[in-house]
Amino acid sequence: MKKLLTVAIAGCLAVSGCAAFAACGSGGDANHTIVFYSSQGQELVSVTTAAIEAFEAKYPGWKVEHTQPGGYDEVLSKVRSDLTAGLQPDLAYCYADHVAQYIESGKVVDMSKYLTNAESYTYTVGEEEHKVERIGFTEEEKASFITGYFEEGFAKNFTGYEDAGLDENALLTLPFVKSTEVLYYNPDALEELGYEEPPKTWKELWEICAAAKDEWDSCTPLGYDSEANWFITMAQQKEFGYTSTDPTNHYLFNNDGAKAWLNEIKGYYTNKYFTTQQIYGSYTSSLFVKGPEDGGLIFCIGSTGGAKNQSGGELFTTEVAPIPGIDEDHMQCISQGPSLVMLTGGQGASNASEKEIMTFQFVKELLDVKFQSKFSRASGYAPMRTDVYKEENFARFREGEDEDGNRLTGTDLIVSKCIKAGTGDDFNGRLFVSPAFVGSSTARQQMTSVVQFVLLGQKDAATALADAYKNCGGK
Repeated sequence: MKKLLTVAIAGCLAVSGCAAFAACGSGGDANHTIVFYSSQGQELVSVTTAAIEAFEAKYPGWKVEHTQPGGYDEVLSKVRSDLTAGLQPDLAYCYADHVAQYIESGKVVDMSKYLTNAESYTYTVGEEEHKVERIGFTEEEKASFITGYFEEGFAKNFTGYEDAGLDENALLTLPFVKSTEVLYYNPDALEELGYEEPPKTWKELWEICAAAKDEWDSCTPLGYDSEANWFITMAQQKEFGYTSTDPTNHYLFNNDGAKAWLNEIKGYYTNKYFTTQQIYGSYTSSLFVKGPEDGGLIFCIGSTGGAKNQSGGELFTTEVAPIPGIDEDHMQCISQGPSLVMLTGGQGASNASEKEIMTFQFVKELLDVKFQSKFSRASGYAPMRTDVYKEENFARFREGEDEDGNRLTGTDLIVSKCIKAGTGDDFNGRLFVSPAFVGSSTARQQMTSVVQFVLLGQKDAATALADAYKNCGGK
């Protein structure tokens, strides 16, 4: 008996470490437990519990283990480490450049085979049979996916997909919820300066910044919470180039247009028109809420996902607008926020095909209309299906009302304004995503440094861009 037990334990550990030992010791739980990694904070974990409970009630015998390794970078690091050990989760939050690093493992699931699969599926737990009525979404449900978000997941948007044996139309990710950047602003300060509306162009914004400095010398009119996003967005609006999926020419940012823009904002920085997150040392929302007369901001450009941090409290009522553009034909906004990637064959499970099907059923719960509405209202992220906009509670929230028809107040009202400013057919047409490839995350990190170096006078624009190009592996 001792020898048999020793062999059993050793075999269990050899398969997949402690997690496998727990699964083996409990009679094969790894075969019926979906492991899900996200970067959610506790408030959103509580919201996601509703989807987990709905899934577990619908499919007896199956469980979801929801783990938060940390932020997006920590999720990336954890998944990469787990892939090496064969312990990868079944489902994970991701950005496109994360998936570009997972493809070579051969473990990324092509979800196109499940997407609109009309077949049913029967699974067995113990001696009991249970039925999945339809594996995939209906064609009507699929048609409600916001096109721009949905098409981000096709393999043709990632380098290396062919080497992994994937077709260009393989579906590697599905969007979960999305954020973008918006312009939070202090309407009282604008009114005092004689402006009735927020700026729609950068030219208008810099004019207001100049007026604000004349009125309140200690004021820093604008805060931008992501240097990298600013560079990438301006590359899109001004069409001077950032990156490309072309493996022979990934890095486009070392160009005259980028140098000109960096030199332009260096002048505005010298005039103390703005600060950024890295230079200030914290999210600039903490300056925004102070008020301009006390050295605060008038405008803060930040993520819709951070709406609850942008409250003016008793000083002013925060308003929200899309970020400025160059002109009406160049108003692009960056699309961010988590997508979902399925990974196969991990956690010591012996039923990979069945786990894929059941993991996809959990994906369907996360993309359910009512859950998407609930998650969006709690977070400020935009839902990924147009039919969520028609859901009663979401439609009310988007217009500033709660489920009972009462006017929203406080941070809930700011979230509502964010959702309205960052959703809708007209706005969705402004969204863009950057190309994803192994090394695209490095380019993003380098852009943060480039902007800082130039603004702080540590490097001129030409040197900063040239150094970044070398640091990304360019020659």
